[in-house]
Amino acid sequence: MAETSFWVLLLSFGILLTFFLLIAIFWFSWWFSLRSQGASPYTGLPLRRTTELSYYYAEKVTRFMLNFHQYDNRPFNLRRSAFCRDTGRLFPNCVTLLETIKVDWGFLQKRFPGTYLSWGSLNKEQQEAIRDVHDSLEGFQTETSCPEPSPRLIDPSYVMIKPGPLYVDIDTKILLGWKEVPDTDLEVLIVQKPIK
Repeated sequence: MAETSFWVLLLSFGILLTFFLLIAIFWFSWWFSLRSQGASPYTGLPLRRTTELSYYYAEKVTRFMLNFHQYDNRPFNLRRSAFCRDTGRLFPNCVTLLETIKVDWGFLQKRFPGTYLSWGSLNKEQQEAIRDVHDSLEGFQTETSCPEPSPRLIDPSYVMIKPGPLYVDIDTKILLGWKEVPDTDLEVLIVQKPIK
């Protein structure tokens, strides 16, 4: 009789432990799925993996990057990248080993180190000085730009403008700006160094 009670108690404990283990796995899976969706620095909305892009779009992005023939603008691994579906901006190398998306405003420094200011915060003389040392600013957003110097303080009314913002390192005159990938609604962050 005592032996039967022991087995019933052990079986009850096993069932209870399995039940709590299933709840813990469910909770961890739910928490991990929420955590895996990083937010766009521009909109605050969840980013999506670029593996969700069609083959056509992926090929267009790769071909666009191959056109630059520069070390700083080499093609990147689309499987390790994410994009903002609202702005179309691609964020390379932001998918971690745990398959989570991690993007913050440090993405500019990761793309190319520098102290960046918004193009719209520069006065006309500074803008002309930048134009003088670059071959062309074609494809960059130079017409409508946020007057706030810090990229983090972009006014919401400038977030959706295509192409996205252009940033300038005043000391080195290096440009870091979004350019549209032809025949798509995607944008890639491009580095442009002065020629003079």
